[in-house]
Amino acid sequence: MVLRCELCRIEVPDEHVLADHNNGKRHQALLTARERFETSQNSSIYVTRIKADHDETTLKTYFSRFGSIKNCFLDKEKHVYAIIEYENIDSANKCLEQSEQCQLDDGTRLKVKPRNQHEFKSKRMLISEQEFLNINKEKEIEQHAALIQVLNSQSTIDEQAEAIVQQEKLPEEILKLREDFFKELETMFGKHFPGAKLCLTGSMANSLVTTLSDMDLVLVLNDTYIEPQRLPSSSNNSGESMTIDENSCSNDIDIHQNKFKRNVSDGSSSRSLSPTLQTSTYSVDELLQMSIPDRLDCIRRLLRSSAAYVCHVQRIAQARCPVVRFCHKQQKIFCELSINNHLAVANTDLVRYYLIYEPKLRSLLYTIRLWLKQKDLVGKGHRFNTYTLFWMVVCSLQLDNQQLPSVLSLAERAHHKRQHGPWNCSIPDISQMEKKIPTGSIGKFHIHFKIELKSVYLEQILHNFFKFYSTFNANQHELSPWTGKLETKTPEGKLFAIYDPFEHDHNLTSNLSPSNWQKFQEECSLASQVLDEFSKKRLNKSWGLSLILTRKSLPQKNFAHEPHYPHSTNTIEFQTEQTNEQELENQIQLILKDVLLFEQVNYETISKKRPASPPNEVTPNKLAEKLDKTLSSKRRRTDDDNYTLTAPATGITYSKEKLYFQVAYRTWQDRRKLKRSIENDHQNASPYEREKLISKKLQEDPNHHLEMPLYMSMEMKFLPMTETEHNLRKVRIYFEFQATEQHQLFVDLTHFLTLYLPKMLTNPATN
Repeated sequence: MVLRCELCRIEVPDEHVLADHNNGKRHQALLTARERFETSQNSSIYVTRIKADHDETTLKTYFSRFGSIKNCFLDKEKHVYAIIEYENIDSANKCLEQSEQCQLDDGTRLKVKPRNQHEFKSKRMLISEQEFLNINKEKEIEQHAALIQVLNSQSTIDEQAEAIVQQEKLPEEILKLREDFFKELETMFGKHFPGAKLCLTGSMANSLVTTLSDMDLVLVLNDTYIEPQRLPSSSNNSGESMTIDENSCSNDIDIHQNKFKRNVSDGSSSRSLSPTLQTSTYSVDELLQMSIPDRLDCIRRLLRSSAAYVCHVQRIAQARCPVVRFCHKQQKIFCELSINNHLAVANTDLVRYYLIYEPKLRSLLYTIRLWLKQKDLVGKGHRFNTYTLFWMVVCSLQLDNQQLPSVLSLAERAHHKRQHGPWNCSIPDISQMEKKIPTGSIGKFHIHFKIELKSVYLEQILHNFFKFYSTFNANQHELSPWTGKLETKTPEGKLFAIYDPFEHDHNLTSNLSPSNWQKFQEECSLASQVLDEFSKKRLNKSWGLSLILTRKSLPQKNFAHEPHYPHSTNTIEFQTEQTNEQELENQIQLILKDVLLFEQVNYETISKKRPASPPNEVTPNKLAEKLDKTLSSKRRRTDDDNYTLTAPATGITYSKEKLYFQVAYRTWQDRRKLKRSIENDHQNASPYEREKLISKKLQEDPNHHLEMPLYMSMEMKFLPMTETEHNLRKVRIYFEFQATEQHQLFVDLTHFLTLYLPKMLTNPATN
């Protein structure tokens, strides 16, 4: 059941999360702000019939007879009205009771009435993509139902894909409004920076725009190359490239925010713009010599002073690509403006080249993007973005009989070389290609493949995409559109890596979570099965793309293939001075059982936990069998492939037996809330005893009881010592859990253990 906080305009999964949210600082701050707002309205009066020679002093002098005045606002342009705010509501009511007798000393009779009541809305909250979908939920559902009907009425999957493009693309009238807005910005920046050029990049520049797409802009002042900021790996995001992703730079912001907070930079960004603000004029050289925050502040002040149609101006300096983010008041679209981001401009030209070279790419991208949107795998956070999806499609075609040329081969053919920093960003001239496709060879790529690709149905290309990524071994290979080949993965590489076509050391999926990559591969496998079995039109039944565009995954029992039950796994790795494997295992058991209240069980105990259940139900008995098979001594993991069956590595000592645990209480959640009160009440207790008391408190709370126990398995091993590690041993612990509806609980739990276990093992009480 989904619950909603109307004040903060967010949705939460259950009442426990809602209760935590309601006690949070942000919600409480908004409650206080709403109370002040309502009190201010009820304590204010609205005054008209004011003359030009009346000022605030005159009004304050007269209306102070009814009570103490807190604030006085006078319309200074036309002197049409004034708002008088009293310190309390009684003074306002007293004035309203005598409103018929309000007359100034010069004889002017004033008209006094209560101030208009408006609904409280926090200006700090910017509407997010998810909120936009929730606000328009009914409309979106109707559109989706209509789309399914349209898809089922088509004759081929190629026609279905074209119907998706027509449904998803931005209407011409809205696109025209955005183009006019861009021209206004272009004129404004041209006045302040003569010779500079405002470039439109991203999805709008390449006609891949949807309703939720941001407008990505680059202010090119000169040829100076600005190196992207190197942020810590925890703050990098897959959506950092400002090219064709509607969430390009906002992802960098959200990753630092609380899950219920909105994209807020500072207090000034939440205020409406005023055209009366003063801004200093800087030359291009002066602007580029400033620090990043000062440079963005200068652009922000310029927007606030010269663009009255712009609001919510934000400075986003802590991002890989620093931007100024703002919103159009009427059109409600977000814009992200960067300075001298030459790579974004070059990437936009490269994307445009590929779209002209192979028009089917547009339909492919729209289809795959909508498919992943229904699976909640595209958007902000640890998901895919449009820019990454585009290059994933290109790479799959590059590796499929070289149906698309590599970026390297295009750079070699370019007549005009374009170098930005250390990166070669050259591509052939687009205008020449639009007129005539060149003949001959491009490296190993022969142009006659273009003719072959045009004869290939989009259905086959889409099917190959799903098949390619459902079987892609991300532990051994990584993708590069620059070379158009599979590259051997580096030891320190992420789970799945696809690199930017120009900036070769930038992994576009650096922030993609392992769980989302696993889900993506599973969905690719299911989509491939759908296209295998239901690719032909069926009378009065859904078929083809209408089947894969469901909001949830199709039940695997719908297919003739044997169902696959994936496992959720997590690995913890740390160093310890403990050299005895058995003693370390005992310490970990003590923390899990004595502190976190996990119950250790064996295989036989779990087997007898329940009687036999229907085949489709996941029970402790079936779970124990799965865990026993997957964690048996025959199945060992390697660093290269977590799912490969291999023999134990030489020189590594494995734990003699695996451990099973039953988890009945959510003792890993809300510990910080109880920590301070426990410390105050038990000041003489050791840190270890305090941790136990926190768990006891959580155990007594019914809200922290699990409806169905969670069963997990643990396996530990010591890694070989190196010459530099004198008295330290490296330990690796595997946790595994059979994936069911409790998958998210396991993810939260193992994330907690990743931080909690190493900290507790340093506690003397566990030694």
